[in-house]
Formats: sequence, C-alpha cells, structure tokens
Amino acid sequence: MEKLKILVVNNLYPPQVVGGYERAIADYAKLLQERGHQVLVITSNTEHLPTGYKKADSDPQTVRRCLSLWGSWTELGAQPFYPAHIAAIAVQNYKTLEEVLRSFKPDVCLTGNADFLGSPILEQILAAGIPIAHYVMNSQPGYSCDLAPQSSLYRYITVSDWIRENLQKQGYPTETAQTIYPGAEVEEFYQAEIPPRDRLRIVYASLVMHYKGPDVLIEALYLLHNADIDFTATIAGGSLTPSFVQELQKFVESEGLQDKIHFAGLLSRQELKQLYKTHNIWVLPSRFEEPFSIGLIEAMVAGMTIVASNTGGSPEAVKHKETGLIFESENPMDLADQLSYLLINPTEWEDMVRRGKERALSELNRTYTMDRLETVLYELAVQKD
Repeated sequence: MEKLKILVVNNLYPPQVVGGYERAIADYAKLLQERGHQVLVITSNTEHLPTGYKKADSDPQTVRRCLSLWGSWTELGAQPFYPAHIAAIAVQNYKTLEEVLRSFKPDVCLTGNADFLGSPILEQILAAGIPIAHYVMNSQPGYSCDLAPQSSLYRYITVSDWIRENLQKQGYPTETAQTIYPGAEVEEFYQAEIPPRDRLRIVYASLVMHYKGPDVLIEALYLLHNADIDFTATIAGGSLTPSFVQELQKFVESEGLQDKIHFAGLLSRQELKQLYKTHNIWVLPSRFEEPFSIGLIEAMVAGMTIVASNTGGSPEAVKHKETGLIFESENPMDLADQLSYLLINPTEWEDMVRRGKERALSELNRTYTMDRLETVLYELAVQKD
C-alpha cells in the first residue's frame, strides 16, 4: 500500500508537555514515520511551561515549532489571552499553516490536543481538502460544540468509550467517531519479574495537582498508618501548582509520615522504569473524569497492581478484582480499604497482577493501536481522493 504524507498537529510537543496527551501524539508520529510514512509535525514553542521539562533545543527535521497558542497554563488553570491578542495570533497561525499546506501537501492530518489552537486551524485544513483524524484524549476537543467542523472529511477518534459518549451527550458530531484505546510502549516498560509483594510499595506518577487527587491518596495512606499497616509510597510528577505540592508535603511532615512518603518530583521515563522495579502498586486517584491513562498501562505491563478511581475511562482499563481495583472517587477510606484488600488476599493479588499484565500486552499495546489508527488514516486519505 502506498505510503502517506501525514501532517500532525498538536498544541504541545515533547519535551514541552503538560501530560500524557502530547507524549502519545509524539509516539504516534514516530511510529508512523517508522512505518514508512512521511510525517511533518507542527506545534508551538512553549518554553516556559512550569512543569520542569527541558526546552526543545534540537528538534528533528520532522518537527516545526511554528504555531502560537492563544493561552497558557498557570496555577489558576488554563488561561486564554485577551481577545485582541487572540485575533492577532489567529492571523499569524493562518499564514503559517497556509505555507505548510502549500509546501508539504499532506494526504491526511492527524490532530491531537487543539487547546489554545481551536477550530480555525482545523477548518483551514479541511478547506484545503485535507481529511482530519482528530484523536480526542480530553473531555472536550479544544473548541465549543457550536464550532465543531461538520465536514465529512473530519472524524473523531476517542481514547475511550466514555469520551465518545461524553462528546455525544454534549452535542458534538460523533456519527463516525470510534474508540481506539491509546496503548503504550509495552516493550519499554515490560518487566518479566513481578515486583515483590512483601508489603504495600505504592507509586503515584502523574501531575501533582488537585484534580488528579494525590491528596486523596495521602489521606488514605494516613488511614493505613493509623491502622498500623506497613507501606512506603513515592509521589512522582511535576506540577503547575507548586503551592499545592507544598501543602501536601506539610501535611506529610505534620503527621510524621516523611519516612514513609517520598516526593520524587518530575521523573524521566527511564527513572520511572527504575522506580517501578521497587514498587508493586500504582494508584490513579483522579477526582476528575480521567479519559484513559497511558501511564496506567505502562505500570500494568511492568507488573504493578492498578488501583484507580471510578472516573471516566478508568473502569474500561481496569476490571475490578480482575485486572486491578476500582475505588470511589474522592473517598480515601474506600481507597485505604482497597489497598488493605491486597494484603488480606495475597492469592487474588497475584492473579490480578498476572491478568492485568496479560491484557496490557495483548490489547493495550501501542502496535495494536497503531494498526487501527493507520487503517483510519488510509480510509480518510482515500475519501479525499
């Protein structure tokens, strides 16, 4: 089959990242290129993200940081600029994209996170006759429902059934939408040996922010401590709200838990892999509707037991007491009970780890995802012709 010229559009691109969305899109771009497709990534150059990641000093030729975002991420959350500033940025992005489309001449476009880019860029691509596969990994696609493109060349791919159903409820055009679980680089995180289960060795690995629920985990750990249950825990991740991290650290110190709970800060993939070798439980305590966590799959294939809140797409990734445990969101007592369950039921604990690992390897690997995504891109490219 003839190879495609694929334009990839994402608001951020590694190493400038906020979460897993941009890492996933970068992985797809790399894998599509490895499959022989000609790939060009256009993104922003957002050097001052307060997440601790290094600046993009040397990008490959396939990445152009030529777009400008009309907002930023701060301690107050996502903040758009003033309307006049937004208008000026939109004009500049239009001219930039016009040149890219003219020189690259893509067959199809893969769009990821469109926050602070919005629908004008998508409409410009569609107006040029270029089909778009929009991989949606957030509860909204980056624009309001009334601005959704109505073209037959535009198709949503959702990271979970929950996202697809949520878009439909909001009134977005989801007639052709399909769910493709994001998958993970399972070979990179795979560990043949299951971590020892002598005691609870817990990892939190995500943004350390209120909506992600690390405080819920720490409250649960406080309950375990008071019940004389032995554990250690590592809180790993950057933050856009350092004051929130400081509050968590103060609580840990005030309760005498500093020898049990360690704040590791932002870790690289390699550092995470090493961390997973010495821990056995991976907790996702999100209080917001978690779309579908790629980090969860990486931890699962590393032989860790997943304990996740019952939000968004997490119950699609983790079947309760089959491939992990699910607890009630924002309920530290329920989380503490689920963690205790593992110690009380060691045989079930071992079975959950084995089944979770098997599912991650067979159904949630990045190759499986790429096969399905590549099929969609070919279908759209044919539709263009």
